[in-house]
Amino acid sequence: MTKRFLILTGLSGSGKTKLAHAFAAWIAETDEQYRVVAVGADWTTNENLLGYQDALRPEIYRKPTNGALELMLRARDDRERPYFLILDEMNLSHVERYFADMLSAIESGEPIALHSATEDLPGGDGDTVLVPPWLELPKNLFIVGTVNVDETTYMFSPKVLDRANVIEFRATADQIGDFLDNPQRIRMEALAGKGAGFGTAFVAAASGDAPSLAELPATIHDNGAQCAADLKARMVEAFKALAPIGAEFGFRTAFEISRFVAFHAVLTGPGWKFSDALDAQVYQKLMPKLHGSERRLGPVLKALEAFCTTHDCTASLEKIRRMQDRLKDGFTSYAEA
Repeated sequence: MTKRFLILTGLSGSGKTKLAHAFAAWIAETDEQYRVVAVGADWTTNENLLGYQDALRPEIYRKPTNGALELMLRARDDRERPYFLILDEMNLSHVERYFADMLSAIESGEPIALHSATEDLPGGDGDTVLVPPWLELPKNLFIVGTVNVDETTYMFSPKVLDRANVIEFRATADQIGDFLDNPQRIRMEALAGKGAGFGTAFVAAASGDAPSLAELPATIHDNGAQCAADLKARMVEAFKALAPIGAEFGFRTAFEISRFVAFHAVLTGPGWKFSDALDAQVYQKLMPKLHGSERRLGPVLKALEAFCTTHDCTASLEKIRRMQDRLKDGFTSYAEA
């Protein structure tokens, strides 16, 4: 809701793609509102997502067969309902090669150039869906990428990570044991459309302004102004901790963290804890870019460890300590710890 581009990373087989698919099926009225697209290792241009103008027949536009472009066009024409593009194993190819135009469009709001004609082009072969010269990514389009990290995949650049929220999936021995007590597959048909009544409100919240943290109702926090001041202080403190290795964040990230914390408070309601929201954003927004040698990263992880201990960021602290353990081998990264 606070960011239209989400990356799910972690253990292979932990349910990343299935969760994204299940949520889309739950909140969508029909299966025309989402697509699961498997990214190929040979994706080197944006044609696999956006298609291309036929060079031999320039009056025809060749849309990708995976349905990605058609989903975007449907979202453009139906702006009150949510649409989901789920990119499975997003880093099997270099993300910057096939996704750069969309990354830019997500942030700038500028349209993507699709073809050079002055009017909409048909897809050919009886295809009635017309493709415009320019496509503005609608605010009701949500993109979820799933990521596995091994020798067959590519690491994300800071440019990509900076534009997403990154959620890591892990499984504990207890969770595996609980699953094995009653192993079942998710029944998508049981979920389909059950949350469709929330779709319009979901889009409105995602495309609108965030609630004011300083003006939180007393039922959530008795001093919203103090929360806003605390968030500012914590973000400046984290910025200084990350700066020595050039991993500090910019204005976009600062804005998105503020937006997340405000939504987190309102959606959690009574019982909300500021430290939970801060913890989530340290884990999802600040740490994913961290990687390097012991000499480079060691002091920064030590500073972040102190930060998370002081401010009760328990999940981030656990992640930092896993990274510190990996650092004993001489190198560590967020994705591999």
